[in-house]
Amino acid sequence: MAEKFLFIMSKGFEKAGGATRAMQFAALAAEQNKHVEIFLIDDAIHWAQLGMAEGIRSATGEHMKELLDKLIAKKTPIHVCKACADKRLVSQDELIPGAVISGANVLVSMMVNPEYKVFTF
Repeated sequence: MAEKFLFIMSKGFEKAGGATRAMQFAALAAEQNKHVEIFLIDDAIHWAQLGMAEGIRSATGEHMKELLDKLIAKKTPIHVCKACADKRLVSQDELIPGAVISGANVLVSMMVNPEYKVFTF
């Protein structure tokens, strides 16, 4: 059974440093050729919107946009919570490459699958 990593992120602009750190961990795992998937919920869905990660970085200097670009290059699936996107009027055509709007059933299926290690930020 291949090891899979699921990063569930809820931190938006108000905690951009922590969100960037979580994205850094996901990118590092992807660079180690781990199967990585990201599920953005609540205000974190904005990281998947085109242009929203520009200029965002952690206190130690990692840039959100560069980390997302690394994940996109590795073809990392980035799920965007459907209910969260609907509430914020965010549609599929506003999302970065590789991002897809997914329902809660997709998230729960991964969470209960023993192949996944789940990390929440």
